Amino acid sequence: MVAELPPARRYWDTTYAWLLVAAKNPIRLTTSGMAQNSQQYGTFPRPRASAFLGARRLPQPELIVIGGSAGALKPVLELARELPADLPAAVCIVIHTSPDSPGRLAEIVQRAVSLPCKYPDDGEILRPAHIYVAPADRHLLVEPGRLRLTRGPRENGFRPAIDPLFRTAAQCYGPRVAGVVLSGSLDDGAYGLAVIKQAGGMAIVQDPDDAVVPSMPRGALRVVDVDHVATSAELGPLIARLCAPTSAPAAGAASFLKARNPHISLAGAAMSTDVQSPDPAERGTDLTETTPPGELTPLTCPECGGSLWQAEHGRQLRFACHVGHAFSADGLMEYHSRAVEGAMWTALRVLEEHAALQKRLADRARQQEFQGAAEQFERRSEETRRQAQSLRGVLLSRPRPAPEQAGPMPESEMDSVA
Repeated sequence: MVAELPPARRYWDTTYAWLLVAAKNPIRLTTSGMAQNSQQYGTFPRPRASAFLGARRLPQPELIVIGGSAGALKPVLELARELPADLPAAVCIVIHTSPDSPGRLAEIVQRAVSLPCKYPDDGEILRPAHIYVAPADRHLLVEPGRLRLTRGPRENGFRPAIDPLFRTAAQCYGPRVAGVVLSGSLDDGAYGLAVIKQAGGMAIVQDPDDAVVPSMPRGALRVVDVDHVATSAELGPLIARLCAPTSAPAAGAASFLKARNPHISLAGAAMSTDVQSPDPAERGTDLTETTPPGELTPLTCPECGGSLWQAEHGRQLRFACHVGHAFSADGLMEYHSRAVEGAMWTALRVLEEHAALQKRLADRARQQEFQGAAEQFERRSEETRRQAQSLRGVLLSRPRPAPEQAGPMPESEMDSVA
């Protein structure tokens, strides 16, 4: 006969088993807010910023990467104001801006925060308690202990784009990186946040209900089991707590970095210029050596006209050409929608010009007393004109575009906080 365990022993055995389940499935431990949002956002959970800070034992972040677009500037300023002067992590920010932006973003952020904030130079050393902002028309990439700037191919239609920053940060810093997706249109950053999570890092998303343009937060929540969902007011204190030094650092993070580059210093001081293989934002794919990952499709790249390869990345579908242009499914659809409308307006112009030309030829034939030819040109002109009117009617009756259509942060947004 097996002796029955004492009640205290049974209690602790049950508690220990529950904690093991919790450690393996921390993202499932949400308690509120799921039912009311499941219909709007899907069936994924949305843990609050204040929930389960200790549920998943993650290393203390050494690099915070933040991405946003329209509506992201104010959350960036709110977040940055709450960061302590002795923050033991570097902060990198990408906000979609137009290529001819006057370059005031770093200045605006600097006026609002105490931490040093700047546009980095190519090859600049990463230092804790510093904020680095991607300049206009340059991708911001991370290498072990330093930053790179490149005019590589646009991704999701933008340069700077969020995905290149996130994926290179994950490649170099693995579990020591935390990614934050803020307000913006479409879903740039969702793929990069998934790469960060896959590398063992932390995924944080602004609450879509709090975002001016919620498409990017929603896109990230669709494809990533995020660790925290927070309002703009909660993000800064959350990151400060996550970066606070602990008495027992999580094992494995230092060895992760050392394995990738034995010369790197976790404090960001002395480091080697040795880097991993170039990121697609710098090199693309050399067709003499290999092809982009995934399946070749009959679709063409809207940026360069090259062939597109389709690949599944977790729950996200991604398209890329060998040059390096890359798109999410939503991003590619946005490009195609613009192309379809552009082609239709071009067709309308050609039809109207053709009708006008035939009318001119009819008038000339009548002046020369070629009545038969004049009537034939007039019939053709009238038929073409009716086709043009029909096409114009189709264009004018097209559905109104969604208010969250793709676009960089407007200059008026910077002016409002300047």
